Amino acid sequence: MYTLKSIAKRGASLAAAFVMVVSSLAASAAPAFADSLNPLTHRSLTLSSSSPGWSNTDGSGNSTYAPPNSGANGGKTGNTFQFNVSTDTTPSGVGDPKVKTMTFQYCTTSAGLCRSPGDDTTAGVDTATTTDLKVTYPSATELASGDFSTVVDTAGGNVKAVPGYSNPNNPSDTTGEYAAKNVTGNFVVYRKVGGTWTQSTGWTMSVENVEDATANPGNGTPIKTLQKNYIILTNSAGEGFAPSEDIKVIFFGTANNYIQNPGSGAFFVKINTYSVPYNKTSPVSPEVDLTGLAPVDDSNVIDGGVTVANVMNQSIQITTKVLETMQFSVGTVDPNTLSSTDGDPTVGTGNPSSLDQAVGITANGNTTEHTPCDPILTAKVAGEPQNVLQLGNQSAESSLEVAKTYATHSYWRLSSNSSAGATVYYSGHTLSNTVGDQIKAIGATAKIPAPGSEQFGLAIANDTAAPVLGTNPVTGDPQTTGYEVDYSTAGVTEHGADDGLTGVDSSTTSANSTNASYHAPQLYPLAAGTEYKNGGGTLASAKFAFDSTSDTVPVALATESSQVVDCVSAKMRYIGNIAATTPAGIYTTKINYIAAPQY
Repeated sequence: MYTLKSIAKRGASLAAAFVMVVSSLAASAAPAFADSLNPLTHRSLTLSSSSPGWSNTDGSGNSTYAPPNSGANGGKTGNTFQFNVSTDTTPSGVGDPKVKTMTFQYCTTSAGLCRSPGDDTTAGVDTATTTDLKVTYPSATELASGDFSTVVDTAGGNVKAVPGYSNPNNPSDTTGEYAAKNVTGNFVVYRKVGGTWTQSTGWTMSVENVEDATANPGNGTPIKTLQKNYIILTNSAGEGFAPSEDIKVIFFGTANNYIQNPGSGAFFVKINTYSVPYNKTSPVSPEVDLTGLAPVDDSNVIDGGVTVANVMNQSIQITTKVLETMQFSVGTVDPNTLSSTDGDPTVGTGNPSSLDQAVGITANGNTTEHTPCDPILTAKVAGEPQNVLQLGNQSAESSLEVAKTYATHSYWRLSSNSSAGATVYYSGHTLSNTVGDQIKAIGATAKIPAPGSEQFGLAIANDTAAPVLGTNPVTGDPQTTGYEVDYSTAGVTEHGADDGLTGVDSSTTSANSTNASYHAPQLYPLAAGTEYKNGGGTLASAKFAFDSTSDTVPVALATESSQVVDCVSAKMRYIGNIAATTPAGIYTTKINYIAAPQY
């Protein structure tokens, strides 16, 4: 709408008079006109989406991954303007103007008469493949100053990302890509002062349709009067900007306040700043005469006559498929307790469920270091019984005693690419002998073991330290630790198949791994059930439970419902107590672990 402050109006012989214009500016009484030769610089416009306005769905044709302000949604976009002011508007002396109005006019050309962008043949009627540009902000409000540091990185000036649409594992989370979606406010103006981005407050926003009638074909009247293409930001107190100061103006796209992209082609946005506030009821510059759609005058322009450009493009759609995967291993030896030098290199490939698997013994007898997420082993040494635990006094044929609580342990490990997490269940019966005698289950509610009473129970023995987010020192990728495996035992009253392997192999538990998903064996992100989370530590303080109905209805041990689970590891601990009247015999049970991923 505005040219370089109407330089073209200054006469037909502009080229011949150019030197005279320059020399006369030094003594000119209208410094605003001089600024037209030194306009806004380093200006740019960044769209949240360059898709056409009619393209507003994801690759599946729905809106699940195409929310407002996202790359897939050209129908409800946000716009970010950035520029450097050229004129000193700081109050350093009499006559220094402050910026009281900024305008952004969307046009089909970069100069001259303005027509609102779009490819609809009839105003206001979008089709499946055509749209007009529409600035739709019925409830525009400025970002609250208290929320500025929540939304904007004050050092870098970028909008902060938060979990939401940017998290592909949880599309139902509607908090959005931007922190701005969690707070009140649809737009924000901020400036860089002393290396820190600081909000400029006191702005109000309005929108109009401002086109030049003669720019349109046909009957000479605007054909897009319903399509708002002119944004006005007004600050009645004004803001003083230093020369070359960085300014950012962001209009966020939300469900109800947004900018719809035109359906095709390039468009341009003309930017002007003014020394007077916008006042629609009393037409003074930069107010426009809405009947003639022409500026009253240019005398109040501070910086202006410049444009930024963008082009609409169809998105590239890529389709592929990731098949469901799951690794779930249950056993008695965690390979993380084995060093790369363990084993006998003369046994060849050996039993795949033995120690040989942990150290990667190959056919030629060479050994290689095991990896951070090897499956749990079913035995420590080839030829030993697989997944068999001895509960009781090892000096008395694994027998239980009235005055002592005995314990043993096993492990399970789960990895799954199920986006909605997974749950691990147990199913089984209490200890029983061949004639039907049973050691009573400790019960479905967690209890501390009580020697002298019949009890059989189980619990997860990982530690209870809350998850802590850190960074892999090698790759720089985030890694989270939480509920790490507790390899300690209760001493002489606890026997496990991995006796003698109380240390943890530093080759896979140090932070020097180049695997970006690396972490020490831990339960996180699974969360242990309330009755099964306190199985670690001494038997005098640990708590155990066993639900007798698990034989027919599996009972959940640990669960996660919103993300994939990567190398989740748990130590299962079992306790047995007997009474003086518990019938003699050999008691056994079999506990099954079931992993159920949710996709």
